[in-house]
Amino acid sequence: MSRMKRKQFLWLLPLVIFMGLAVVLWTRLGVDPKIVPQATTDQILPTFNLLNLTNGQLQTNASLPTKPFILNVWGSWCPTCAIEQPFLLKMQQQGVVLVGVNYKDQPADAVAYLTQRGNPFVLNLQDSTGDLGIDLGVTGAPESFVIDQDHRIRMHILGEINDEVWRTQLKPCLDRLIYKGAGQCV
Repeated sequence: MSRMKRKQFLWLLPLVIFMGLAVVLWTRLGVDPKIVPQATTDQILPTFNLLNLTNGQLQTNASLPTKPFILNVWGSWCPTCAIEQPFLLKMQQQGVVLVGVNYKDQPADAVAYLTQRGNPFVLNLQDSTGDLGIDLGVTGAPESFVIDQDHRIRMHILGEINDEVWRTQLKPCLDRLIYKGAGQCV
């Protein structure tokens, strides 16, 4: 390639990169980054055999509630989980069924966390190795999943559950599942 053509090519390179980035950003415009449509959405909850964090008994999918619930992935090491905890307790007081997945944590630390901050979960699974988290597509904590009465994943939320997330995403999805019996949430 001649020297002149190389200079022209180098001049076009930033423009091509900029245009590519603009296209990527434009396609994501208006998409809520907290809702993650992924391969596990609309799939049956992965099979698991995990210990119950509070009593040490082995739990399986058969241990899960038979009505729609929220599966919340959390850890005592997670600062955002601590911010989210009071809202989860508020949800529990309003009758929302929450199942916890204590993710990559030390059981003693997790139990101390719940003792100090309160336990909003009807069941708390100890996922020390992170295997269930991997099967769910978890990238960190907190993450939450709306699970229907057939144990099918209907929604995946990244980050903290707060009033806005509850009001605009989780509650409408749970209401649809509870009162209509089924349906898509996203």
